[in-house]
Amino acid sequence: MTRRALLTAATAGAVVALIVLVVVLSWGGDSSDPPDPLPPVDLPAATVRDGIDVGSDPIAVAVGAGAVWVLDAAGGTLSRVDPDTRRVVGPRAEVDGGPFAVAVGEGAVWVASTNGTVRAFDPRTMEPTGRSAQVRGANGLAVGLRGVWVTSRLAGTLTRIDPATRRAGPPIRVGAGPADVAVGAGAVWVANADGGSVSRVDPSTGRADAPIPVGAQQARALALGEGGVWVVRAGGLVGDRLEVVRIDPERRELDGEPVRVPGAIPLDVAAAGGSVWVTDAGGLPGSRPGGVSRLDPRARRLAGTLPTGARPSAVAVGEGGAWVTNAGDGTLTPITVGQR
Repeated sequence: MTRRALLTAATAGAVVALIVLVVVLSWGGDSSDPPDPLPPVDLPAATVRDGIDVGSDPIAVAVGAGAVWVLDAAGGTLSRVDPDTRRVVGPRAEVDGGPFAVAVGEGAVWVASTNGTVRAFDPRTMEPTGRSAQVRGANGLAVGLRGVWVTSRLAGTLTRIDPATRRAGPPIRVGAGPADVAVGAGAVWVANADGGSVSRVDPSTGRADAPIPVGAQQARALALGEGGVWVVRAGGLVGDRLEVVRIDPERRELDGEPVRVPGAIPLDVAAAGGSVWVTDAGGLPGSRPGGVSRLDPRARRLAGTLPTGARPSAVAVGEGGAWVTNAGDGTLTPITVGQR
């Protein structure tokens, strides 16, 4: 037997031994049963409807007050869409200063702009109401728990605006690069994009807990709903490994295994109506053209990916389904769930 033959035989023996070892470890030994199969994905059918023309660069969407609200950054407008007829209703409201975020609550539709202005619009008349507030470096926007909450990635803070007086309170220091923000489970939650963490803020004291690590370099988006805080995290050498993780709002720590989602540029996430939705703008070499991924929050599994318009940017859930803005073709894609 030659030396080469000896090496080949030794390698083959090592591979066999490794296979045996993997099988034993996977099955947990002779007395253990095989692992339980993953729970099945069982969600109502989702149907992608025709896109609705909502402007030239729709980048944000919110559902509330009986309508779907879409913000067009390039056109500087706020549109109201009837969820039943799937048509834009009435004239569009003009918003200057570079609008980029929209939220509904406390009797108004709130819009944040890149110049730091936060305005309230009457959902019936589409007219601005009351005074505007100012938050330097305004970024993310959420409404609830008797406040309008605005992040500043520039300053590394979260600011509460009183919805009645429109006055901004003292900035609250959170993690590195706070971006997305959501309200629920008795607290305000902030995705620290540059810190790979999530901060929980007590709305009554205005104090932030120690940041909760999400297990990756970046926390790109988050949403409250379906029993948890759902965070889109990005890891890998260039931040191209995208996963959705759940934070238990009571224990304030990661819970369960991450769910891998396809795509390269996740811009938004929503959790409501029995599903978790994640948009992917696509457009990178070798990536898919973009769409929205749907996750089963109970089974913790990907239920499928649905096509939308070009470069989907934001998603909101309510009024019978999900609503996705597409910055590439100026449309809003309705996705109805179940019968509607």
